[in-house]
Amino acid sequence: MWPIELEVPRLGELARQFADVSSADIEQALEVQRSEGGRLGAILIRAGLVTEDQLTDLLRRQARWVATTRSRDLPTGEFPLPTPMSICMPCYNEAQVLDEVLTGAIAMLPEFLDEFEIVIVDDGSKDETCAVVEAFAAKDSRVRLVRHEVNRGYGASVATGLRAARGELVFFTDGDGQFNLLDLPQLLVQLPNYDVVVGYRYDRADHAMRKFNAFGWKMVIRTLMGLKIRDLDCAFKVFPRRVIDRLNLEAEGACISAEIMCQCARGGVTIGEVPVNHYPRSLGKATGANFKVILKAFRELPVVRKYKNMQPWVFDLPGRVDPSLDDTVTHAALDDTLVDESGELNGVASSSSLTTTR
Repeated sequence: MWPIELEVPRLGELARQFADVSSADIEQALEVQRSEGGRLGAILIRAGLVTEDQLTDLLRRQARWVATTRSRDLPTGEFPLPTPMSICMPCYNEAQVLDEVLTGAIAMLPEFLDEFEIVIVDDGSKDETCAVVEAFAAKDSRVRLVRHEVNRGYGASVATGLRAARGELVFFTDGDGQFNLLDLPQLLVQLPNYDVVVGYRYDRADHAMRKFNAFGWKMVIRTLMGLKIRDLDCAFKVFPRRVIDRLNLEAEGACISAEIMCQCARGGVTIGEVPVNHYPRSLGKATGANFKVILKAFRELPVVRKYKNMQPWVFDLPGRVDPSLDDTVTHAALDDTLVDESGELNGVASSSSLTTTR
């Protein structure tokens, strides 16, 4: 049975109600999606059934429904939440989907958050990923681009995004469109109960071999570290600033999630797990099952292993870290540029050239 928390109004139903799109046209658009891939909103625009402004309105209506419904699950207050949040998205060659992902994010996030920024980390993409983000950043200052001049790996991209984040809450997800920000309130309503909240893919939309590899990797980490996380590599996680500032981020490959979650578990913070939707990749090419990616993850296991006997973190006040324990802080308070003339990332050594665009 599908969890009630994952129920949201379908975009096609809203298009019928508020954009006068017929059921026959919706079904035809869905058939195109099934046969060719792509996101339904983009297909409706290409077919001339809705305009870009109409699509934005439909996405806002979806988000407003979720916000209204899930506000009942908040102990106090309602959506949108007042706490500033950074949304970090690592990307590599995602130009085909990123425009739609950002369009949806800008439409939906104001229903959930009063103040937010979207930090896109372009990991040395060879396509037009950088140009897509720059175009959005020129229109909306809440979108920021951080670039790796060369491809450094998924873990390096996640680390760069977390270090660049300025919000009191920090959320990261992938920029490939396989997750839906409509599920973000799933995590936010649990923050009063846990220090860190992570998603698990309720119905993972990947092929069997990738699911098998993910299960095997999870069991390796569980055996080595005793870490019992239902979906270790699910890219849908939210952290408070006090935890981000404690993280030591060394893994540059797929080991990054294990490194982060092992530190959280050993650090003594409480971790909540909630179901989230997962969708097939509509466009672009996945790299997670690449043999080189898998091999790099195993080579980085010593990075995770060293946290086996890690001592719990100590926080002096809620939301603040004891300054005497600042030896593993990796967060850099960023201004308009990431790299100064000495090549240092605000005190953190930078292994490659980084640039940032507002």
